[in-house]
Amino acid sequence: MVFLVIGCTAAIAAADPRTSTSYTPYHFTAHEGWRLQASGDLGASRINGGKLTLDFSRGADWIALTPPDRVLLGNVGKVRLHLRSSSAAHPLRLTLRTHFMNFHIVVPVPAADSEQDIVIDGPPGSGWQWSEGENDGRIHGPLRLGQLRFDANNARDQVSLELLSITVEGQQPANKLCVLTAHAQNFTADVRCLASTALTGELSWTFRDWDNNELGRGKQSITVPASAETASLSAVPKFKLDAHKFVEAEFQLAIPEQDIAPARACWTAEQQRHTDSELRPTSPFGMGVYLQRYQGPDLERAASIARDAGVKWSREGFSWGRIEPRRGQFDWTYYDNLIAIAKRYGISIYGLIHGWAPWTKPYTPEGIADYLAFTRELVRHYRSDVHHWEIWNEPNIFFWQGPRDMYAELLRRAYATIKEADPSAKVLGMSTSGIDYNFIARTMSLDAPFDILTIHPYRKVLNDRALINELRIAGDLVKGRPVWITEFGWTTLTPHNTISQDFAPFTERQQAEFLARAYLCGLAAGGEPNISWYDFRNDGDDPLYFENEMGILHRDFSPKPAYWSYATLTRLLEGKKLTGPVNVAEGVLAFRFGNVLAMWSPDKDQNVAVPRGILVNAIGESKPIATTAIALKAGAPIYIVTE
Repeated sequence: MVFLVIGCTAAIAAADPRTSTSYTPYHFTAHEGWRLQASGDLGASRINGGKLTLDFSRGADWIALTPPDRVLLGNVGKVRLHLRSSSAAHPLRLTLRTHFMNFHIVVPVPAADSEQDIVIDGPPGSGWQWSEGENDGRIHGPLRLGQLRFDANNARDQVSLELLSITVEGQQPANKLCVLTAHAQNFTADVRCLASTALTGELSWTFRDWDNNELGRGKQSITVPASAETASLSAVPKFKLDAHKFVEAEFQLAIPEQDIAPARACWTAEQQRHTDSELRPTSPFGMGVYLQRYQGPDLERAASIARDAGVKWSREGFSWGRIEPRRGQFDWTYYDNLIAIAKRYGISIYGLIHGWAPWTKPYTPEGIADYLAFTRELVRHYRSDVHHWEIWNEPNIFFWQGPRDMYAELLRRAYATIKEADPSAKVLGMSTSGIDYNFIARTMSLDAPFDILTIHPYRKVLNDRALINELRIAGDLVKGRPVWITEFGWTTLTPHNTISQDFAPFTERQQAEFLARAYLCGLAAGGEPNISWYDFRNDGDDPLYFENEMGILHRDFSPKPAYWSYATLTRLLEGKKLTGPVNVAEGVLAFRFGNVLAMWSPDKDQNVAVPRGILVNAIGESKPIATTAIALKAGAPIYIVTE
């Protein structure tokens, strides 16, 4: 057996007792879902379990194996790749991902007839390079295995490898070895633990309805295997599930000397869906559906489910490289179909023009000229269907890698280009991460014109009054032009066992509440709002990575409570105008939209006087109001529909 050690181990703070851990997240079995990719022709390359054939004879510059996006548990000290290789001609490029940033390192693959280990110390450290995202060499959240890439290295041959396993070793806080996750199917809890021996504990659960009334509870002892193998346990409700529209199961795991975050899973019943397929461009109700992420039947499936929730706008990125893969050669097929499907389901599109074609020179005069030429063709081609164009995504942070003031030049010239191609089109500018008043003011001072300001007012905590006030300040700053929210949202991630993330963890119940409240704040701020959540469907199915859990649908398209929260909001308020705030009680926010009064108490439970009518909660459960006062649960919005 051959051992090859590269780099130096990442420094780990020793503020608390640590324990050494080792687990094997990948065994290269077929069910793990590895995919082959290449720069060039894959030729006869293939993977069968862990047996890999790499065919460079057709000119591929590299051939890579990519797994489904999964979070690695704990702090990654070393990555150990166990394999057999018949050739040393093709070095390995290992990529590990943190949030929006990639770490990569290139190591030789020794040829040997026997099994061998390549042992690589985890990033950051000697030998590692990084790119994209913050691009600062720091870890911005849990690491995920991105890719195993074998470079041609000028050898145009065919080689065979047998990949046996990948093992992750590290030093962890001794009380942070376990992760508890839950999912609604059969109300199942999964437990993984990095301990070197099995641990025994007690798993308890509590069922609650939307009003936090307890429906049942239970507990059971559980033995968790060593080395992050999974133990699963399902909680069986002893009540009639179909008597409710919402049931939440909260799981707690008690293991001596372990600090384990609870996990929750929510079940929702099928509810009233929208059937309106008419385009309604005056509607404020958008959603980051991002149809451009879908292929085949899933594209129409996503549009249909969005229509069913009342979505009337979607922000769609128009990929320059996909439409114009080579200078002057355009392929509109995919986006023509996308727009036709969106129209069929009553969804208007505002187009995002972000990123560079692979054949241009980013952040140069030539690159900007190419961007403008593409923009001209894009707007001309879709002038009958798309009338709003957003210039770049979050140029105030790392998504724009050029000089900040160059963005103002791009916006100014893109504005002129779009108006020339379609004088009726509206140009959406800034698209800032957060509400970056300084960036907005600076861009305006450089005489960059725009018709609509777009912002992404993400925040860890929802302070409703502060959000309304900030939106009004933004409107004043841009001299009364409309302010559109083209991204915001909260995630339903499960906390990682050792590493914090940029977004705080919230439950699916809280996400549903935040969605309704945030849209109501956007409407209450006035102006001509257009509001889109990020995003419609989870980007992945690993709950330990916050970016995977931003959706109001699970990865399998099943609704989260936030989906029904959105559908309830749009069903009650579509076509209704804000008539003003209503003074209900101190600390309560209330706004009237026609015959609908929306109200919530952000901070505490309250009893409030209400008019007669039908009370509808955030996820669509309704009942007549039989008294003159009702109890408002903290953070939970309600609607009162009057005659």
